[in-house]
Amino acid sequence: MKMNFSLPLAACLTEGDTDNTEPAARVSCCNMIVADTKHINHISLEETDDDDELAQRYSAAVSAAKSDAPEGNCIAAVLGSEDCTVEYDCGAFEAAVFDYLEKMTILRDLGTDVILMHGCSRLWQMRAAVIAGEQAEIPVFVTMNADEDGKSENETDYISALITLQSLGAAAFGIYSTDGASELPVLLEQALPHAEIPLIAVADLSSMDDTELKRLSYSGASVFLNTAPDPQDEAAKRLLALESVFDPGTEKDSYAAAVESEVFFLPDNIELSEPIECDWGMSDDMIDMDDENINSICIVLNSSDDVSLLAVNSDMSRLPVTVHTNDSNTLEAALRYFTGRLIVDSRCAIDRSELEALCEKYGAIVY
Repeated sequence: MKMNFSLPLAACLTEGDTDNTEPAARVSCCNMIVADTKHINHISLEETDDDDELAQRYSAAVSAAKSDAPEGNCIAAVLGSEDCTVEYDCGAFEAAVFDYLEKMTILRDLGTDVILMHGCSRLWQMRAAVIAGEQAEIPVFVTMNADEDGKSENETDYISALITLQSLGAAAFGIYSTDGASELPVLLEQALPHAEIPLIAVADLSSMDDTELKRLSYSGASVFLNTAPDPQDEAAKRLLALESVFDPGTEKDSYAAAVESEVFFLPDNIELSEPIECDWGMSDDMIDMDDENINSICIVLNSSDDVSLLAVNSDMSRLPVTVHTNDSNTLEAALRYFTGRLIVDSRCAIDRSELEALCEKYGAIVY
């Protein structure tokens, strides 16, 4: 869900323990106050199924954050993936959407303005959060941990994540550089030409001088999350005085498909491969297509079983994926479960208006 915010936005973000229900920010100058709800989940509550207890813990955290917020300030709540070791399949994806939707609905009803998915590393979980945010009708900001090459520990590429998530409806996207804050401006500069949504800089901003903060702003950041262990009002004042170069009105180079590990900027003319049927040998077929004189692999989908196979093999190709199906339900499933951004063959025997509506919903490209 996209929403207009007054930029720049600045907040302080500290990591609490599993029992923490206090807001992470007690800095009066910030214009976004963050309630540290990241560790309030069913794991920290000892696998309890007591939704009332979850809601009570959320209520305490959000109320505490509101008590620190000057009138008119944005209230954000932090969520994170409870288990990053879960292997991806369609069932795991739906479980994540359900989990995030439950939490986001509670937080929205408590008066939270923004959900902050912080420190993510897997694109499918980021996608699940954005889809849940669309259902809960609350904006979702996503921040991703990335090394100097823009890769997470799970090999998610940050430009691929940006392209995928903004097309899906994320409200802002950001980066925490695991190789040090000096790498952050470089990553932001590379993302800015493709960013249709505000970019977030995550770092110990209190330790930076004015020149370093200005470089972050000139590199494209317009939302700042300060991870300093003891943030001060002085740092927040400096952040809010910055002028971002991010301009949503400028033309963006975002005509791109994506898989988790790679983004593909597309030419005007897409040369499709011969159709590939979904079966247990499709991964080899997809790899073999790298040597063909094409610029997109065409995958034919005939059933929901085909969708499952496509989902688990989505990252097997070094080429963008185009899907062809004549069934709208199969198309929607493919768009929902593919970890990345798909191209859809417009020659499908699906009503054009329905096809375009599905592609718009999930951020796919119609060709």
